[in-house]
Amino acid sequence: MKLIFLDADGTLFHHEGYIPDSAIDACIQAQKNGHKVILCTGRQRIEIFGPMLEIDYDAIIAGSGATIECEHKIVEENALTKEESQYLSNYLLENNIPANFECSNGIYATQYTKDTMLKMVEEQCAGKSEEEKAKHGLTILTSQIRVVDNIKDLVYNKVSVIDNGKTPYKKIQQDLSDKYDVIPATFAPLGKESGEITSYHINKATGMDAVIKYFHADIKDTIAIGDGFNDIPMFEKAHLSIAMGNAPQEIKDKADKITTSLDEDGIYHAFKELNLI
Repeated sequence: MKLIFLDADGTLFHHEGYIPDSAIDACIQAQKNGHKVILCTGRQRIEIFGPMLEIDYDAIIAGSGATIECEHKIVEENALTKEESQYLSNYLLENNIPANFECSNGIYATQYTKDTMLKMVEEQCAGKSEEEKAKHGLTILTSQIRVVDNIKDLVYNKVSVIDNGKTPYKKIQQDLSDKYDVIPATFAPLGKESGEITSYHINKATGMDAVIKYFHADIKDTIAIGDGFNDIPMFEKAHLSIAMGNAPQEIKDKADKITTSLDEDGIYHAFKELNLI
């Protein structure tokens, strides 16, 4: 039995709103062959719905290690400490940086952030039909945001910083990397200067530990497939790591193998090469 940890956006799930049929078929066949398919994503549990659930995952690691669900049961929940949350909230609000504050049951933001994202939706979906626009990942994410005034009182597990053309990602990283894990965002529609901020003690690797323990598995039976910077802890933990063909070169350099891109049936080809199907 192999434990196959799959990233979502850019690996399994296209931001236009679908999973390639070949990936769905590969996952189902791998499960029939006795392997466990685990979604390991930066998305919060509340963001995993619709087409993403065409696969009946054996486990889900959501929020980059914050929420662990095995066989449809929540087995672990993690969050930033109150002190970590308050310091980070103050920094982002004082510098007027648009950001989504994420926890397992919701995504919260200021009105300024939501307005920034609504503008991005219109720009990125220009020329698309209403049906195409509705399926776009940025449209779906924006519709889920709950606008609140008490951001400073929130306790959350992750922050996604949105590119507003004013504050470079590198500046945020320099300011915060002594206290938090700051990486480039793995959801491309948020912009080139976007980023993700989490606690150093919560990541995809810690989530993997919980799943491996739950299934009484061995680290030598783990495979990780991804395409983004938040997949690096997953690559470092897994016995075998595979980067998607559409991943940045920095991610490919961290992987043991490289498969084809999402649009070129990357999951299917990886499973086939490893004799999972």
